[in-house]
Amino acid sequence: MSGRWHPTYRRVVLEPGFAMARAHFFYPMIEVSLAHVLMLARQEIITPAQGRLLVRGLWQLLNEGPPADYDPQFEDLFFQLEAKVAALVGKEAVGNLHVALSRNDLDTTMYRMVLREEALSSGRALIRLREVLLEIAADHLETVMPAYTHNQQAQPTTLAHYLAAVEAELAKDQSRLSGLWSRLNRSPLGAAALGTSGYPVDREYTADLLGFDGLVENAYEAVASADSSTEYAAWAHLLLGHLSRFLTDLLFWCTNEVAALRLPPEFVQMSSIMPQKRNPVALEHLRALTTRAMADAVAALQQVHNVPFGDINDVNDDLQPVLRRLHQGVADILGLLADVVSGLEVNRELLLERAAGSFATSTEVADLLVRAAGLPFRTAHRIVSRVVEELSARGRTLRELDLELLDRVASAEAGRPSGLTPEQLRLAVDPVHFVAVRRVRGGPSPVEMQRALQEAKLRLEGDRSELDARQARLDAARERRRALAIRYLEGGMPEA
Repeated sequence: MSGRWHPTYRRVVLEPGFAMARAHFFYPMIEVSLAHVLMLARQEIITPAQGRLLVRGLWQLLNEGPPADYDPQFEDLFFQLEAKVAALVGKEAVGNLHVALSRNDLDTTMYRMVLREEALSSGRALIRLREVLLEIAADHLETVMPAYTHNQQAQPTTLAHYLAAVEAELAKDQSRLSGLWSRLNRSPLGAAALGTSGYPVDREYTADLLGFDGLVENAYEAVASADSSTEYAAWAHLLLGHLSRFLTDLLFWCTNEVAALRLPPEFVQMSSIMPQKRNPVALEHLRALTTRAMADAVAALQQVHNVPFGDINDVNDDLQPVLRRLHQGVADILGLLADVVSGLEVNRELLLERAAGSFATSTEVADLLVRAAGLPFRTAHRIVSRVVEELSARGRTLRELDLELLDRVASAEAGRPSGLTPEQLRLAVDPVHFVAVRRVRGGPSPVEMQRALQEAKLRLEGDRSELDARQARLDAARERRRALAIRYLEGGMPEA
């Protein structure tokens, strides 16, 4: 632990590393050490006197909080804290802190502790965005609008149908995040350097004290593996890709030409020279933030791709700042997007007019020719396609279609007129009717969407309950180990 660090090494590596560890790992480092000492005492690997000295020193550090400044005589936060404990309880006692404990398993344990809190935080932020989407969808069951495929008007749908689709995509992301928990919430502690220990340590006891659901059993894997970190990064990259697609649509709908959505004033900026400008900058910043966070996700994956399978800085110390930045990016994006979406102003009348004044209901006209006129669908498709071409050439839309034109084209294509009535044709070109009759499971009909939204809300509440249960487990573990520490200091033994 030389104090004569090269200034460049100190500036580039040591000081940023200390700042990052101080911000994110001080409390987990103390908590892991506390659990380890309680286990050593319980297993009678150290004497009660030694154990109580160590617990007293760690307890004091826990209550004092992280040190304010980097001390250049120490390599990092770990050694600075070790020296602080030694000053409190003596060098002999602190020397026993590392019986059966390595920096390797200590570090990987606290990394998982931090990441699991971030995973829960990401899950809560995602639930809030999904909740906002479902709330808005419930207000727009009858907001008819044209849907787009290949950036061209396709068929009428509703804003509720679209938003529920986005929420369903994010619900899958929630499920993927939930799935990684069983692999993330495993304790490496007790692996020591990589080969465990000759002491009779109880790995299951420390795992339980720290709120883990089990062990990373193979000790070599426990200190060498980084897949809990990269799995979170891969999950984040997938989520961010879904959010970026949603943002692309929102920006499109906010253009002057489309004018379907308006952002509330608190998310809009003006031009310095053009008085008419109402720039949706919150969405633009979200798009940029998403790109930056996706880059961090890729950086995390790239960080580990070509390093030896062992305890290596690339997959430990140097990976951590990238992960912390990635999590903060995900949290910021989900939070801001939820706030923006909750305040969106929707031009319902314009959306309905755009659906009505288009060719989006063409499929229903073709379906009607099949149902009512008994024509094969491919023949009906050709008839309607020709009708659309003729109307387009005249600068007219499908709502201006009359039976004279339809029957003339039908006679040319099918050898007979359509046989439809004016009322049948009127309903076929009405986008509201188009939506209403699509009651098939998953369709845009308001009746079907009410059922789908209720199901989505139940799914969301289930996801919320799961997150709450996991957080409660971690909170209970923290209270338990702190209660055991106090009891031990008061003369009891950590046998619970």
